[in-house]
Amino acid sequence: MGAPARTLPVLPTRSPARRPVPRRRPGVRGRPANRQQSGLRLIGKSAQAVSHFPESGLVRTVSTGRRWIFVIGALLLATVAINVVTVSYGSMASKLETQIESIERQNVILESAQTAALSMPRVQAQAEAEGMYLPEPDAIHYRSFQPTDYSAAAERLAAGG
Repeated sequence: MGAPARTLPVLPTRSPARRPVPRRRPGVRGRPANRQQSGLRLIGKSAQAVSHFPESGLVRTVSTGRRWIFVIGALLLATVAINVVTVSYGSMASKLETQIESIERQNVILESAQTAALSMPRVQAQAEAEGMYLPEPDAIHYRSFQPTDYSAAAERLAAGG
């Protein structure tokens, strides 16, 4: 016959050892809570809430349904429309810039024509043709008037002569 079956000894069940509960130290009253730890807790809670969002029923329904195609299509059309409007504004700005340059060139031409029309030799020639002349510097006399001269001139004008 064969060897007798080997039996494993059954160990008695042990209950887990009790750990002593550490004593809480009394906190100092009036001290504000550590803001960094509360911020980390808030980040941890929000990360946990957001991490389950892609697996929610709403997201699965929206992403697998036919409506999702229409949403993506609408977003694509909106993006194309924004790009078309941007390009049209750019072309309008370019047209305006060329018009501004053209008007500035015309302005320069008109200013040069005005300068030529009002040039001193031309004005002097026209004045000589009409019998005017430029007096010598010694022939120019400046007059000064007294306040009584004004009232006398006003009386002469009122009398008609």
